[in-house]
Amino acid sequence: MTDVLTKDEEAALLCPEGFLRSRIRGGTAWMRADVNAEQLQQMMGHEQEVLKETDKSKVSRLGHWIIKRRKTSGGRTALASLARRNMLRMPWYANHYLRQRGVPVPEPLAYVEFGYGGVVTSTASLFQYLNQCRDVEHYLFEFIRQGADVEAISSFLFNLARAFNTLEKSGAWHGDLSGKNIYTGDGKRFYFIDLEAVELKVPYTEERRMKNHVQLYDSFCDALTDTLLFPFIKEMTPESIDLRVWMPEVRRIQEERRTAVEQRWEKYGAPEKINPLRALRRNH
Repeated sequence: MTDVLTKDEEAALLCPEGFLRSRIRGGTAWMRADVNAEQLQQMMGHEQEVLKETDKSKVSRLGHWIIKRRKTSGGRTALASLARRNMLRMPWYANHYLRQRGVPVPEPLAYVEFGYGGVVTSTASLFQYLNQCRDVEHYLFEFIRQGADVEAISSFLFNLARAFNTLEKSGAWHGDLSGKNIYTGDGKRFYFIDLEAVELKVPYTEERRMKNHVQLYDSFCDALTDTLLFPFIKEMTPESIDLRVWMPEVRRIQEERRTAVEQRWEKYGAPEKINPLRALRRNH
């Protein structure tokens, strides 16, 4: 929510050092200072590889960059557009907020608002394509398939836990921290994506921490036993929490979450991409 940010903080995150504001055809852009408006417009008009598309958004790849376009909704008055605009800016704010605090996220290139008369009709975000990286679910699947031993997997989980702790210390909370939203190329450095789910300057309550732990546990529990996952969760848990109580609750909520997801799949059909670790039966 933008109400946790002061006007000065919003301005600093919208156009931080090394970025500039510029008018472009049909809108306004905040972009890296070494890019000009003409180059940005050429990029957005260039043929792209569509990665995902819905009625309200489209994600495409152009070389080293991802272009995410979003349509606005919820009224066409200036007041309604202002509230919507602030919400749409949050991933851009979160990207700079996290980078400034040492949390790895895709490098930002530009954020564009299209519209007229103070009404924003659509936006475009351009940011780094994480080349040679994959989400941690697919990374771990290949790691195990290639014969990684318990020590190597433990090291991977320890590195991921440290990345989580860095995110927590930043003062931001990611509301969808499942494995599909964490990328890595080497199992040592991790990038957080889907920044629409990030809230800034919020405390890590036990409820928020539990939600994250359940999301991560659910990502890995098909392939890994608690012999590995217990130390992983412990590394992300303050000493004030009793793990003898905490871990059974993580498992209970994860089982409820999994049941609800599978019931939705039975009713509406499973998504195209499913965590590949589901194919592994706790062999480690």
